Amino acid sequence: MGSDWTALAWLAALLLPLLLLKRWVSQHLQGLGYLVTRDAQIARLLQYVVLLPGIVLHELSHLVAATLVGVRVTGISLRPTATRGRNVRLGAVMVRPSDPLRESWIGLAPLLSGTAVILLLARWQFGISSAPMLQPDTVIQELAAYLRAPDAWLWLYLIFAVSNAMLPSESDRRPWGPVLLFLGLAAAALYATGHLPQIPASVREFAFTGARYVVYAFGLTIGVDVLFGATLFAVEKLAGKLLHRSIEY
Repeated sequence: MGSDWTALAWLAALLLPLLLLKRWVSQHLQGLGYLVTRDAQIARLLQYVVLLPGIVLHELSHLVAATLVGVRVTGISLRPTATRGRNVRLGAVMVRPSDPLRESWIGLAPLLSGTAVILLLARWQFGISSAPMLQPDTVIQELAAYLRAPDAWLWLYLIFAVSNAMLPSESDRRPWGPVLLFLGLAAAALYATGHLPQIPASVREFAFTGARYVVYAFGLTIGVDVLFGATLFAVEKLAGKLLHRSIEY
């Protein structure tokens, strides 16, 4: 790696494609179901069934995170529910109100657990290196190698399901504003007064190593999403031709 900050630059660059792909996959999974059945509930059910492993992990992550910080869980739902517009809530964990810091941790938990599961699957099932590189061609080459494994589609599907359910929802992100504002103001005050502590080299190396793994997980996720997205798009077009139907997004 040319610079420690390269990992952070890649992380920032990959976030937008990851969000856009998640939105596209969600729309077209529902779109395919509606195209075939003309039933909105069945369309939502198709999205739910396809992403079920990731949905279960997402909600269990909220549950475990809330338990670890002492926030009482009042209910859990693992069924799809229509919300505003065409949005669908695929599951939910209801907790007692608490402080923004603990609520932020609970909201972030699915992203942390989802990233960890993706890396574990890639490591145990596909044998990625213990220190993944950041070059774009690395992920493409390894993804191509994964496809040659006899059970590759099973593990790639699990990565697809987990990755498309791990991103924090709007309600998960709601408490982040006050926490980020406080941390930003505190850091600015320390910097302005010359009291910003020097981060130990060991802590910096740990953080940058973690960032490299997250970047690899995000890159692998994007590659898998493109692969499944192309398949989904082809199936949708084929179904439209056979049924003489179309759908607008």
